[in-house]
Amino acid sequence: MVKEADVALNNDQVYSVVNKNQVAPSGDIHDYLSLSKYYWPNPNTPDHLPYIRKDGHINHDEIDSVEDYKLLRAMIREVHIMGMAYHFTGKKDYLRKCVARLNEWFFDEETYMNPNINFGSLQKGQKLGVRTGVLDMFPIIRVFDALHYLKQDPEWPQEMIPNLQGWFTKYVKWLETSPLAKLERKGNNNHGTYYDVQLIGIYQFLGRTEDARAVAQDGLQNRIERQITGEGRQPEELARKTSWYYSVFNLQALMHLAREADDLGVDMWYHEGPDGQSIKQAVDFLLPYSLTGGEGWPVVNIDKFPMGDYLKCLQIAWNIYGDERYLEAIKVLQPKVQALMDIGPPTGLKQISTFMCDMSVLMEAGIRGGQGFVWHWCLT
Repeated sequence: MVKEADVALNNDQVYSVVNKNQVAPSGDIHDYLSLSKYYWPNPNTPDHLPYIRKDGHINHDEIDSVEDYKLLRAMIREVHIMGMAYHFTGKKDYLRKCVARLNEWFFDEETYMNPNINFGSLQKGQKLGVRTGVLDMFPIIRVFDALHYLKQDPEWPQEMIPNLQGWFTKYVKWLETSPLAKLERKGNNNHGTYYDVQLIGIYQFLGRTEDARAVAQDGLQNRIERQITGEGRQPEELARKTSWYYSVFNLQALMHLAREADDLGVDMWYHEGPDGQSIKQAVDFLLPYSLTGGEGWPVVNIDKFPMGDYLKCLQIAWNIYGDERYLEAIKVLQPKVQALMDIGPPTGLKQISTFMCDMSVLMEAGIRGGQGFVWHWCLT
């Protein structure tokens, strides 16, 4: 943990939406911009417009040319890891760097981001982004987790929390009223689930507990019953070209949501729909394929069957449900995942932090809820 936090501490790159080499259609450099990752230039038109969708095939050249997404996620990740490192070590340098990062992204008059994602997942040639861009902000809950510990230090700037609440009051208004965000909320796949994860986290940060509870309560039907079948399939995710990845990705979102719902007195972990739909069923459906490397997977999957994120889900599922099958599967998958991380990209896996999942098991076994920052690190 300290090793990762020290890397963040010593990183002096400026994280800001003004760093990009192209501006959103609004002409405002402070507007966040990201490009749709599955959209490609049209080979049949002189200007390559309109762009065409190739699900599962990422247009790295173009999306990597705009760094707002990359920098937003880096800011969130580094504030979180430094916040945790401060909590465990008391080192003030982590706290000071978190303050600098938050000021840089949200408040500095030269580098701030406007409180909207009107131009997230933009397709070249369009005047607005699309609903899927709303997903870009969902890990912000990790910053809120870090703030819980950082704000208790006497050196913490007293104006920081009120200022952040002011920014997120404007942003959540956009989430509630923007046509793009409204469409995202209606999604019956990972986009709708992560919308709820994001919204609940912000409501909690703003003290809007009843609004957060209402989202969690609605999630019993909107996310579990509508998105999972009685046998644990996630039809919307199985329809994707990278069906394994998206099945696991939405399972992570559902676990995020259940974790947040715990704090609000809503039990999503053990909720079952009228046909037996449940989070546990979604875990169980994926389990046998995880042990065979995807052999027998019932639908198209053009990518491999990476197990790193599913391993995290299994660790949390064992914590919640105590199913010994999960523990046995963890014993099988853990060394395989580690071996692939040792190889590294492009043939292996990138390094992922699994230690927080291990800590969640060690620190919280048998305890529902527990340390929020541990769970959020594991699942994002």
